[in-house]
Amino acid sequence: MVADFVQRLLAELDGGAGLDGLTSAQLADRVRTDAGGIDGADAFVALVGHPRSEVTMPAVAELVRSGFDTLSVVEIASWLGRGGAVPVPFVRTLGQAFLVRSGDTASDYGSRAHALKAAMVLAQSDRSLLRRLQSDLLGLDLADDGEFLRHAARIVGAVLAHEEDGDLRDLLARLAEVGDAEAEASMELGFDTLRMGLDAETPDAAMNAFRGARDWFRRAEVASGDRPDATLYRRCLDALVTFQSGHAADDLGSRIDGIKASAFTYTAYLATPDRPEETSSWLGSRTEERVHWSMLALRLGALDTSLLKRAWLDAAAVIQEELLAIYTASRSFLGRDAESGLEAVLRPRVVGALGRELHSLALLDQWIAENAGSGLVPAAASLREEVADAMEAVVMHRPTEAAAGSSPTAAFIEFLPEALRQSAVARVAAGMAVLVEATTPLAVRGLFETVTASLPRNEDYRADPDGRMLFDIVLWLTVQFVVMRSNVGVSTLARGRYLFERDPKKLPVEKDLQDDYHEFMMGTALSELCTAERRDVGGGRADIQFSFTRTRTVAELKRSAMRLTNGKLVERFGLQQVSYEVTNVRYGILMVLDLRDLDGGQPHVSERISVHHLTPGWGSSEHAVVLFRLQGRRATPSKV
Repeated sequence: MVADFVQRLLAELDGGAGLDGLTSAQLADRVRTDAGGIDGADAFVALVGHPRSEVTMPAVAELVRSGFDTLSVVEIASWLGRGGAVPVPFVRTLGQAFLVRSGDTASDYGSRAHALKAAMVLAQSDRSLLRRLQSDLLGLDLADDGEFLRHAARIVGAVLAHEEDGDLRDLLARLAEVGDAEAEASMELGFDTLRMGLDAETPDAAMNAFRGARDWFRRAEVASGDRPDATLYRRCLDALVTFQSGHAADDLGSRIDGIKASAFTYTAYLATPDRPEETSSWLGSRTEERVHWSMLALRLGALDTSLLKRAWLDAAAVIQEELLAIYTASRSFLGRDAESGLEAVLRPRVVGALGRELHSLALLDQWIAENAGSGLVPAAASLREEVADAMEAVVMHRPTEAAAGSSPTAAFIEFLPEALRQSAVARVAAGMAVLVEATTPLAVRGLFETVTASLPRNEDYRADPDGRMLFDIVLWLTVQFVVMRSNVGVSTLARGRYLFERDPKKLPVEKDLQDDYHEFMMGTALSELCTAERRDVGGGRADIQFSFTRTRTVAELKRSAMRLTNGKLVERFGLQQVSYEVTNVRYGILMVLDLRDLDGGQPHVSERISVHHLTPGWGSSEHAVVLFRLQGRRATPSKV
């Protein structure tokens, strides 16, 4: 409520007989004599917005320089910090008046300190005034009143946060040597070094800055004796440094409790329920920053705890509340528009930890699929890509943890966590991976790589990780089937006798190929996922269907005695295979029993496996068809 004095003053100023000829000097004397404390602040607010600025503004400037008492200046600075508006033409004039007041050593340190704060708030919107403010700050006398220098250090730090200035940074270092100002200057140097870490472009530079900031906050903590914000930041950065090291501290639980206690203490310390926050002041943003850093530290601790668990009980919560929040820390916690040195430090740790969790990609894929509308999906996709690349790098480039000269697969096994290596199932799977790699001919391995390299052109293959994993396994085992049938003789495997039948009247039919292929698959890890003669697939009956989670793909089996190239075979039979793919993934297998008479011989396996992309005339979707030719009418090499 506006004070009675201010109401009377405005009434007279608006036309009362007693003030018609009052000069600015007389107006200033009236306020100086009759309005102090809150009344003085109310008079300031009323007069800066008054239309008779030619009378009011000179009076207000004079009052700022020497008339308002300390409580009035405190309230005026707070009003400006809360967004109080000064007409643009008078911002510089009043800002300079506040600077004069701040430099008046005859005034008490409280009015000087808050006058300096008011000048800073006004300078935030006036570059010329900002330069004047910087100049006055650089001219500070280190022998001045210690309490004033303590407040001045905050202003120096706030300006430095928005205007890179090496001279101001040096000034803070000198203020840190002044007893009364040491704690405040150390805090500001901690903030400044913290920003350097956020702006760093390399992990090493960021970590060096974060450690340096932690040291400054520790110094502020010691110098002040009991400063909750210094303790909070120091504990937050301790958590960051510990997390980055990759070695969970034995006292992780107590560290988290300490951060919670510091955050609570700091919040209680800040509580000012009777006064709105000064959100328009550079100083006001610090409160929110402290809360954000404490949130980050708590999430780091929680994530460290989660990464220690081999089974994530609530994977979705871990991914959304911890993994992705840490992965995008600058944006999720600090509200920055771009990535920072914080990500450069945290991401390798997150990616490295997930790279050791073989199920992490599946968890991320599931989370992405179930949270398609979340704004965190791009971050999750980026994290998944980095984890996948890290896993691939381990396999392809042989990690240092593996023995020298070991195979990439063996190196990857060495990279696995100890608990996983101790699992019997994991040991069997790892052993099989080594055997497959060691015994597969280079030509066959290269053929498989060529096939899978052609498939990312297919939209479904790219977009569906579960389907891609299933189809890769199906293709690998199908390649093994074709390779085995190309090598094994009848005396070893009677099941393959149909491939050596040369009598035109007794040639095998498609059912022979289907039974052989299905029996082969039933002896593999796909036995639970493989179904023969599956009805109601695209309106028909699929020869072999493979199903995993939400993905179904089909192998269509045909026979042909015509001399057709691979492309012509796909033209002839491919549309039948595609016809099964109307409600699921648009890729599958076409396997043809080739009954051409090649005098008992068979082409090299690389000539009998190929990838084709075709678009049926009834639609616009492109399908991928992997063709396998199994040669019949063969003879043993001795009879060719």
